[in-house]
Amino acid sequence: MTAWQITGGAPSAEEAAALTVVLTALLAQRAAAARAAAAAADGKPTGSGWYRAHRNPHTPAGAWRGR
Repeated sequence: MTAWQITGGAPSAEEAAALTVVLTALLAQRAAAARAAAAAADGKPTGSGWYRAHRNPHTPAGAWRGR
């Protein structure tokens, strides 16, 4: 975790809390983007099965099957 310090002004506790929320959300968003980029670089699928290509395990009707 990165520590930060307000060096100017005199913010109230409410203003400091608001800044903490914004910085936490920004860091979480960047971390998620970095994880997604790393997963994409590894070739691992991201997302749920809903987005994966459909693969029919059955041969189409009338198709020749040599045995």
